[in-house]
Amino acid sequence: MEKFPIEALPATDITDFQTNSSHREWMGPFTFVCGADTQFGMIDNYHLHKTEPNWDKEIKLTRESIHRINKMLPKPKFYIICGDMLDAFPYEGLRQKDLRAKQYEDFTKVFQELDADVKLVCVCGNHDIGDVPTQATLNVYRNQFGADVFSFWVGGVKFCVINSQYFEAPDALPQETKRQLDFIAKDIADPNAKHIVVFQHIPFFIHDPAEEKEYFNLDPEFRIKILDQLRDAGVKYVFCGHYHRNAGGVYKDLELIVTSAIGAPLGKDPSGFRIVNVTEEKISHEYIPFRNSPDIGEI
Repeated sequence: MEKFPIEALPATDITDFQTNSSHREWMGPFTFVCGADTQFGMIDNYHLHKTEPNWDKEIKLTRESIHRINKMLPKPKFYIICGDMLDAFPYEGLRQKDLRAKQYEDFTKVFQELDADVKLVCVCGNHDIGDVPTQATLNVYRNQFGADVFSFWVGGVKFCVINSQYFEAPDALPQETKRQLDFIAKDIADPNAKHIVVFQHIPFFIHDPAEEKEYFNLDPEFRIKILDQLRDAGVKYVFCGHYHRNAGGVYKDLELIVTSAIGAPLGKDPSGFRIVNVTEEKISHEYIPFRNSPDIGEI
């Protein structure tokens, strides 16, 4: 299997957020940026049905997001992509591997342009590991983007990243599913955190916690079980992608936020990202569309 070095994405090194105890202390309000589904190649592949897709449009949209972030003052602490960084699945087959390798190379080049003071955090999506993950596809993801289940601290707030494919296909890699369930049960809760925030790709629900299972959400019985565990651990906010539209709702006192795509939108919401404001009392957010960017135009 081809080795993709995570060193190609130096901005993803969040070791300081994980090991420096000063990040566990509240230092005042701050912001971060939440995006989803850069998904290099989807517009040509899904919208335009091209047999030989390129991803120039996704590169332009991603660059627009980076351009806006680099101009923000004060700088956001990090820029998180809630899954599906690339469109080509990490499956075997020379053409598929070649396509993904090229998409990954361009993704790493684009993110070299992100301001050095803003960390890039990547969340594993279904296109990043496969709808039914295997050990081989998991290895590809970890070689490209690093860990898929982890936590870090910024300004007294605990952020936890989980892999929703272990919920979507729990029997595919049972040892990884168990590891993630143990992480939720034992490692998320912390009484010293001002807030605890979770990021994943597939939302537990789109609008209503009681809605039926469909492609864009998780199994109802499983969803309520995990949502209750997250609430018990002190989680009040869960940020997701996958839907390529803005959505979300509330389960008891837990808010779930679904952010539309940086890349290919599937509904009325244009490409964009979400600016998230963190204060000592609460977390609020606003979706910023790219519709008015003259250098992007229609896709």
